Amino acid sequence: MKYCSRIAVLFLLAVSGSAHSQTVPLVGMNFFDDALRRAQLLGQVSPDLSFMVRPVHASRSLGIDKVFGYDSLLFPRDTNHYSELTDFRNDKWKARIILLPVSILTRTNGHHPYGWADGPMVPSKGFQSYLSGGVFAKCGPLEMQFRPEFVSAQNKAFQNPPFRGPGIDFPERMGQMPYQKSFPGQSYAKIIVGPMAAGYSTENIWWGAGLKNGIIMSNNAPGFGHFTINSIRPIKTPIGSFEGQMVGGKLRHSGFRYPLRYEPGTWPPIAGDVIADTSISPFHTFFNGTTGVFQPKGFPGLSLAATRIVQVKGEPYSPADYFRVLYLSSRGEQLGSGGDSNTLNRNQIVSISMRYLLPESHAELYVEVGREDWAWDVEDFITRPGANTAWMGGFRKIEPLPNKGSFFQFFGELTHLQRPQDVNYYSFYQNGNGVGWTNQGQVLGAGIGPGSNMFTLGLIQYDDFKSTGLEFERVVYNEDLFWWGIDYLNLVPSPDRYIDISKHFVDWGFIITHHRSYGKLFIEYKLHAMKTYNFQWQYDPNGVPDDFRFPGINVWSVNTAVSAVYRF
Repeated sequence: MKYCSRIAVLFLLAVSGSAHSQTVPLVGMNFFDDALRRAQLLGQVSPDLSFMVRPVHASRSLGIDKVFGYDSLLFPRDTNHYSELTDFRNDKWKARIILLPVSILTRTNGHHPYGWADGPMVPSKGFQSYLSGGVFAKCGPLEMQFRPEFVSAQNKAFQNPPFRGPGIDFPERMGQMPYQKSFPGQSYAKIIVGPMAAGYSTENIWWGAGLKNGIIMSNNAPGFGHFTINSIRPIKTPIGSFEGQMVGGKLRHSGFRYPLRYEPGTWPPIAGDVIADTSISPFHTFFNGTTGVFQPKGFPGLSLAATRIVQVKGEPYSPADYFRVLYLSSRGEQLGSGGDSNTLNRNQIVSISMRYLLPESHAELYVEVGREDWAWDVEDFITRPGANTAWMGGFRKIEPLPNKGSFFQFFGELTHLQRPQDVNYYSFYQNGNGVGWTNQGQVLGAGIGPGSNMFTLGLIQYDDFKSTGLEFERVVYNEDLFWWGIDYLNLVPSPDRYIDISKHFVDWGFIITHHRSYGKLFIEYKLHAMKTYNFQWQYDPNGVPDDFRFPGINVWSVNTAVSAVYRF
């Protein structure tokens, strides 16, 4: 144990020392990560795990010997031999060191940025690349991973929007120069005892069952350094099983400033550039986040979860502050509305979610509903239950084929962040703290951003490592800003808002995906043919009006992505 403790101290120093620089998160090896969840739908792994607190520890939660869950159980026709030269074991010390797979992702966006749930990658036009690799080690109850990441983006110029939403650090472009950053990424050091783990991590966290988006926590934004206490497998009791996690961490500012609207009297209306500002403090808020999942006995396949985030502007004075902010008080700290100088600028976000696994039908249903700011009183809650809410829901159905390891997957997901029409102030993720629920300029929940809605429908055919799919995807951006904030769309100056309803900013298109293996190298290709209507809510300067509309800036563009994973 003395030997293990020395390893842990050195590892913690490496991770925490790097965490004081800027940090970025896991893009992930999505094909393999999702293979675990698909295996559950196919009845190949235990149905007891909810997959609503991620990342999942495959060996301890599902009993898969391969630490990262890649073995013949998931891919029965895999004849490769992995880790023969890169998996070192010492039975005396109960120690193990494994060289992690190398992951590369490249993306090219044609007309303007598109894409989310991609961790360290940023909104960028042009070519962007991601690289990650590292090492995993454990010794007795100590478990460590160091997986640094590197991102490089051309960050080409495109037309600025006319307006930007208030109360959030959410630039549509990371400055005017090419973007390059490297960070500790998916690294951690934890002590594991029984079903529980505790330690320090810079990993991404995903709470809830969403595949494309999560309302509260997903891998959309760069990862952040945090202390964590979490379950690594379901804890069974006479009334059912429980999973959960509590984290405390600090969130970073993007480091950019930008005007919220165009200069009056100019045409076309275009706001000023996003500019780097080195005077901005690196950290903007700290928070405590807790989620719990309950699978009631007698209701197989049903997982119910609740999540609460308490975010506070500024920095904690001591580690105890991460727990003090959880409690309500007469000073109005819960809303940041207290009248004295000691009041915290504090905001809360809560959500409830559900996943229903149907293993015999090889299917799952899931939903998540979030609320920001509680109702004023009971009457307000009863009469306006949808105020300050966001929600998402989806399904997935797998149909096995005669060949072993082959099946079809049909899925759909809908995310709705647009606020109700009776609310005309902050959107979900925006807040009076001025930075919102963000880290390094990206939303920690659904990456489509405040006021936006998204619909995805897809069909994928899997044949062991090989897969081919077709998806339809539609995103309408910041409807809250469209209805309440873009004054030049008002056709008649009036409090009744006679707005030009033809100028919704919408991306839609078809995505063709293909994944295959070349020995130990696995590559996925994506081709996205996308049509944009009314880019940045703008009118076409050369357009000719018809009987219904004056045309907007409507364009076709092509986006591509190629990802590769090499497993040693």
